[in-house]
Amino acid sequence: MLLKELTLNGNESILDFGSGSGVLAKKISKKLSHDGHLTCLDVSEAFLNKVRRKLRKSTNINYILGDMREKNIPIDSFDIILITWVIHHLENDHRFELIQQVVNTLKAGGKIYVIEYISTPHGIREEILIELFHKMSFSERLVNKRKNTCLYEFKRE
Repeated sequence: MLLKELTLNGNESILDFGSGSGVLAKKISKKLSHDGHLTCLDVSEAFLNKVRRKLRKSTNINYILGDMREKNIPIDSFDIILITWVIHHLENDHRFELIQQVVNTLKAGGKIYVIEYISTPHGIREEILIELFHKMSFSERLVNKRKNTCLYEFKRE
């Protein structure tokens, strides 16, 4: 569903925030040209190692282990940011601060795609997700919604 939504030229700079085991990263990497670049960021060394193994033949991939707030990634670094099944894991007290740090790395005109669980008790309520991005002056477009998940595109107003 997300891959159909992404119309990539191949030269984009993409952040896979919370890349997990790299399922999405592997699919994205196949759509990038040599001018494109994918950054996989995760707080789990085990997951990041899985991504490295999956993408070992790719040369335009960067791997970052750790908390986004501590990595000093320059602002305006990415054309597209992917956040898949991550936000509901973030502690309420730190959620805004962390997502704001992610948003700061988005280039002007860039887009953020978020896939989230929206059913309780495991997920995040849809209105909380939307409000989080509204606080940062982003508008949303619902791309797809299923029983337990949704896919949103966010961009600056």
